[in-house]
Amino acid sequence: MTLIMSKDSAILQGAFLQAKKLCLPSSLSSIHKVDWIRVGSPIVLAVREICGPDEPGGRPNFQALSWKKRIVCVVWLKLLSREAQEDVEKAWRENPFFSLQNGLPEMNHVVLLELVKSTAAARIFAHFLLHLPQPRIGAELARLAEHVRSDPAREEDVRFFLEVWWELWKGTDELNAGNEETIEAMFANQFARLFSGCPSLTPHAAKRLKLDSVDMTTSSANTDILYIFLHALKDMTDLVSSTDVCFQSLSISLDALYTSFLIKEEVVLPVTEKLDYLCEVIYCRGGNETLSPELIQDAQRDLWASLSPSQFKPSRMKVFEALKIITDLTQLWKDKGLLTVNSPLIPRYSGFHLQRSVQRVLTALDESPEAVTEKNTLRDLLKSLDLPAPENTPELQAQVTAIIITHLLQDYESFAELFAGQTSWARSESWVNCLEKNQAAFCHHRALLSLSTTLMSLVHTESSDVSQCRKLMKITADIFSALSLEDKNQALAAMLVLSSRGFFSRPVPSAVTEGFDQELNMAFNCIIQGGGGASAVVSQGNLTTAVSLVARVAFQNPEAALKSCCHSAVFNKGAFSLMAKILHQLPGLQDQRGGKEGEPKNDGFISLSGRSLLCRCLQETVGNKSMSASEKEQLLRFLGLLMTSQVIKEEEEKKQSFLSPQEVVNTFVLPNLSAVGDDSLDIEFSLQLLHAALSVEAAPSPHWVLGCSPFPLLFVLAQLYSQAYRCWEEPPEGAIRLRSMDTKELLVSVLTTLGEVVGAEVEANPSRWSRALFWLHNKTEELDWTVQFHLKAVWGQHFKNEVPSSMLEVCDLPEQVGISCVAPCDLNVLLYLELHNISQMHHYCIKHVSQNCLEVLATYLSPMHSGSLCQ
Repeated sequence: MTLIMSKDSAILQGAFLQAKKLCLPSSLSSIHKVDWIRVGSPIVLAVREICGPDEPGGRPNFQALSWKKRIVCVVWLKLLSREAQEDVEKAWRENPFFSLQNGLPEMNHVVLLELVKSTAAARIFAHFLLHLPQPRIGAELARLAEHVRSDPAREEDVRFFLEVWWELWKGTDELNAGNEETIEAMFANQFARLFSGCPSLTPHAAKRLKLDSVDMTTSSANTDILYIFLHALKDMTDLVSSTDVCFQSLSISLDALYTSFLIKEEVVLPVTEKLDYLCEVIYCRGGNETLSPELIQDAQRDLWASLSPSQFKPSRMKVFEALKIITDLTQLWKDKGLLTVNSPLIPRYSGFHLQRSVQRVLTALDESPEAVTEKNTLRDLLKSLDLPAPENTPELQAQVTAIIITHLLQDYESFAELFAGQTSWARSESWVNCLEKNQAAFCHHRALLSLSTTLMSLVHTESSDVSQCRKLMKITADIFSALSLEDKNQALAAMLVLSSRGFFSRPVPSAVTEGFDQELNMAFNCIIQGGGGASAVVSQGNLTTAVSLVARVAFQNPEAALKSCCHSAVFNKGAFSLMAKILHQLPGLQDQRGGKEGEPKNDGFISLSGRSLLCRCLQETVGNKSMSASEKEQLLRFLGLLMTSQVIKEEEEKKQSFLSPQEVVNTFVLPNLSAVGDDSLDIEFSLQLLHAALSVEAAPSPHWVLGCSPFPLLFVLAQLYSQAYRCWEEPPEGAIRLRSMDTKELLVSVLTTLGEVVGAEVEANPSRWSRALFWLHNKTEELDWTVQFHLKAVWGQHFKNEVPSSMLEVCDLPEQVGISCVAPCDLNVLLYLELHNISQMHHYCIKHVSQNCLEVLATYLSPMHSGSLCQ
């Protein structure tokens, strides 16, 4: 950035030339502090003319601030260029301030320091200092201390010195940190360019600075910033004549001591304590200053500087040496009567600041047995500062918080969270307006959760303002919609902890309910019409929009949104795939608390009664409705997709399923299989669902099946198998008849797979499952003997690979015996062999069964096998 000459630049150059004339026969390069009153007025007037008046309310003009920085920068660079003996031919090419700087006459540091003091630019000067190397900072501060003590020395010089000190401790503005285009950064670049050839100072610079009566060597004292400040203040003791400056000196000294020696990391206060501090500061300054963002920001920087470790680490001074200087000053000023607090002239803020500083230091020193005298001096000082507590009203707290949020001041997100959770402020129109105008400040899930809690408390009161509640609900939903997908899921999970019905956990005004119902219906109508059909190919953009729509209504009422998802998945043709994709993007809607709200999560497996919110919504959606085959197929495929792990974070390749197979089996399979009745379609659906669940990749051990009552489940499946393959017998009352061979084969597959899974777990820990094995063995003895073959993996080494002898007695009967006597035994063997090994069955029939029997037996077997059997 190159500085362009303008009218203001000409005014500034003219003011310096006029000041040069006033110095005659001397010059600005040899001016003394006493001469500034005579020659400095043209420069000060020019700066005021260029910068103009402050904005209403005492707020600084941004353009004026920029010009003031530029003026200080140019004057300082003029001095540095002379010190470094810069070549003009090089300067005009590399110095962006050359045009203005070259038009100024030669001057010394008295001009710079008096200009800074006269124009109230201590903060600007400190910020430029912070962009210099620490040895140079020490040298410049030593020069400042020498200048302040030089004649004529007054209390206003001490005040200026303290302002620079405290601004250094407060550091640079966060907003400009790291910005290479700031004037401070450009100043630092020019300093680095000027002194790039020498690590410390050139011999010429040292000689010239010696003429200014300041030793610029880089000794430890010169680089120890705290040492410079405290010893300089000690030398200025006699200049302090007012309680205000006395209190300022002690509070800044104590804060510097505290942050340099007594803390190792920032002391983080709760946001409520920060708010109390800010309100007290504003109250203390209320007589002179109006409430403004700048006032609050300055108070925040004061607090930060008091609680953060100093960037200037002491290299020479020790903690008790610093404490001794401060307590000596305290005692001296006390003897002069400057610490008297009953004077009406005492500014309240300086006393408040000092009180806080003493309390912090005493608390930190309580554990140290040393410095007893110094601690007693501080305790006496604290007793003398028995000031009345500043008023702190809820109205002021709300105003301060709103300003912090509106102007995005330091820690605004924590204040937004506090603001959102204050029910006592929420009934005011200004509170709602602040939310509406500053929604971006609340776009994090903690603030949103606080806002949701406040909204729920408002909407559930009998005297709630319906229009305000609807407006607030819309604002809350808009804030939620602006979150990232990850934060949306965190917010959804947090909402489920509060209530599965969201804002509608208790009765709310009908107008509020109707408004939400309209939004819910519109959201799902848009999703179905825009990408939920059977032939629709869902693009990534449509999916993202659908996820956002569902998430928005789900945050307001998770249960209602999930019910709509379930209804669409089951009853809208082809919509199950899109609904599954949407839910996979919203893992925050996974609720594992079980059947009742507020019930804690299980550490182990989900109990039989524990159901996720989605499972409960599915059950209520399906209920006792008579579904068509296609609807059952959609439900089956929907659940299958939800049990399948999907990549939810591509960059981390993290896979997660929305529903666990354990949940699905406990909710939809076990109740159906254990029910008594002849509903083969429900049994077939349950078997299909169990097969799909067992097909899902599971963790090695323990397997999720162990949370689904595996041994009773095996017995129920064994019962079904036993009944299904006794096809020549009349089934007992209440038994289930499986007429489809596909269903029978599915049953065998499920029984075998489940047996293998359970068998692996039994083998891993036999002693744990011994009683369960004994129970299952006793129960299956009552069933058909072929069941044992399918439970071979469960029995392990205890399985006996044999056929009961009674099954082979038929082979000894004469050929004339009627088939009615043979069928029950022979058919049992043949049916089993048919399922396992056709060649064995064929060999058995040729050897043991007559031709007449074969013709009859063939009628009981599948058409595929009966032809080869009768050949």
